[in-house]
Amino acid sequence: MLIIGTAGHIDHGKSSIVKRITGTDPDRLPEEKNRGMTIDLGFAFYKTPSKDTIAFIDVPGHERFVKNMVAGVGGIDAVMLVIAADDGWMPQSEEHFQIVRLLGIQRGFIVINKIDLADKDWLELLNLDIREKVKGTFLETAPIFNVSSVTGEGFKELINYLNTLPSQIESQKDIGKARLYIDRSFVRPGIGGVVTGTLRDGNLTVGQTVTVWPSMKVGKIRSLHSNNQEVEKATPGQRTALSFTGIDKEYLLRGGVVIDRQDFSSLIDKNVLALSLELLPEINLSLKDRRRLLLIIGTTEVEGVIRLYQKNELLPGHKGIVFFKSDQPVYTLVGDNFIMRLPTPMMTIGGGQVIAHLQTFPKQKNINQYQYLEKRVPLNLKNLIISELHKNIISPVENFLIDAIYAQQEVKKEVDKLVSEGILSLFEGNIYLTDIFKENIEMLKNKIASHFKNEPHLKGITMEQIISIYGAHKHQIELMVKYLLSIGELTKTNELYNLSGRGMELKGVVKMAHDEIITTLKNNRFIPPNISTFANKGKAYKDAIKYILDTKEGYKCGSQFIFLFETWKELITFIKNTISEKGSLKVSNLKDSFNLSRKYSIPILEETDRLKLTFRDGDIRIKGERFENEEFDL
Repeated sequence: MLIIGTAGHIDHGKSSIVKRITGTDPDRLPEEKNRGMTIDLGFAFYKTPSKDTIAFIDVPGHERFVKNMVAGVGGIDAVMLVIAADDGWMPQSEEHFQIVRLLGIQRGFIVINKIDLADKDWLELLNLDIREKVKGTFLETAPIFNVSSVTGEGFKELINYLNTLPSQIESQKDIGKARLYIDRSFVRPGIGGVVTGTLRDGNLTVGQTVTVWPSMKVGKIRSLHSNNQEVEKATPGQRTALSFTGIDKEYLLRGGVVIDRQDFSSLIDKNVLALSLELLPEINLSLKDRRRLLLIIGTTEVEGVIRLYQKNELLPGHKGIVFFKSDQPVYTLVGDNFIMRLPTPMMTIGGGQVIAHLQTFPKQKNINQYQYLEKRVPLNLKNLIISELHKNIISPVENFLIDAIYAQQEVKKEVDKLVSEGILSLFEGNIYLTDIFKENIEMLKNKIASHFKNEPHLKGITMEQIISIYGAHKHQIELMVKYLLSIGELTKTNELYNLSGRGMELKGVVKMAHDEIITTLKNNRFIPPNISTFANKGKAYKDAIKYILDTKEGYKCGSQFIFLFETWKELITFIKNTISEKGSLKVSNLKDSFNLSRKYSIPILEETDRLKLTFRDGDIRIKGERFENEEFDL
């Protein structure tokens, strides 16, 4: 099905042209018929001799109903711009033309209506004037048809052109991300709530589970209608009506969206949109921070405030990046086109494309963090991939760019191409920009090295410390660390990470504390002071204790004491030899041999019990489960 949207000034005859082509009056509301103008969307269908269906969306021309016009144009394949011969190019002709241009419509044609009310010389001048108006745009070489919807003059040429149009225009893409912006909602007896809209970006089938935004209500499609026929499947570009099970009618509102997904975790709390915005040259205003604007995407309309990116002011006719903080959540994909209007007085000021979803409204002092957005203008798949990896450093290939207007297979194809060109590289199912990732890896290594330079006594640092040192997202840091481990630049012992080949050393106050502790332990080999005696002296002593344990200069016995490692080795050797010779060990054996009090002998044996070197059997110790383990051959 080919979708053609009408555009043009009020009373220039859009509806009458559609009626003469299709035989259907698109003005469906009594109020429209009484007033003689379209105030909401009207629909009519034309079947070509080749059995192709063309759906006409007839949209309002009156300035007050521009929002309905945007709703209609949002899902079209081509535009029919209508200009009355007696009036010529009028204000809403210009506004509608700019809207369809800003919405990214690439095909269309022009119809001059009411030629029965103008003479030949005026028509020639009008044709030239229109050509000048559309110069440099998608309508620059579009055909112009001169017709009269009253007499029928010129319609043969127009209809012949329409018959060839379906073969000239590529059907809308199925990117596997079906969504339908609701433009009508009503209740049908025996069925319940029904919505209509133009299906975009994917297929919908009867029985399929869908979500309705913004209520997030989940239900199943009960029935589908397209082109006034019940169907099992609707495809992109089709005018579609849906009924549901599991979703009450009060949640089916115009402006909502029917979506074929249930997982919205990637969009949670992202109520700020980064936009590439073009202001129309003829508007008499400039934009500054905190201006309230109305954003229209599909049939969704929402107000919000803006902040400019690296500009104090955006002037008429200029383009720039702006951040839009909406009053309520908006469902949109990166790459969607939008229209921007003033809430009051109501007027269209520009439009453009969504280029990112953000969680926070950027502050001016942090604005440089968003430089990656510059690479998204103009927006195409290659630019989007590269800019995303400038932002995220390294990302999983799976579900990459899931919230953009590209099919996953299309993304994969472009990723593979960039990998083959050496621009991207792969690591365990993740992609990264080869040069940028290398720079980040070096920065991470340098920051870890700097940390160790300040604290050379450390055996290693934890993942949490690395994340704190570098300041990126946890997932990105974990992958970067994993990469450094894979190429041998980092080592991991238990939960500690260290630079390969780096040894531990002491300096300054930590070395002084270390030397004092070692001297004390040497002078009190079997009766060392409680560990708290040292630890209570401050951080340098705590760091020194950690160094002594990490380098195995000392051994921590329970929670109370540190023995020099040579002293601990002597105690273990005695315990093993005694049990091997006598079959058991008494506390008194340890006390008498080393002149120990119970203050020391009991903790020593409790520690060997914990290590399962010994096992307590009443008042004696016997061989534990791990008595023969080689780790005790000190």
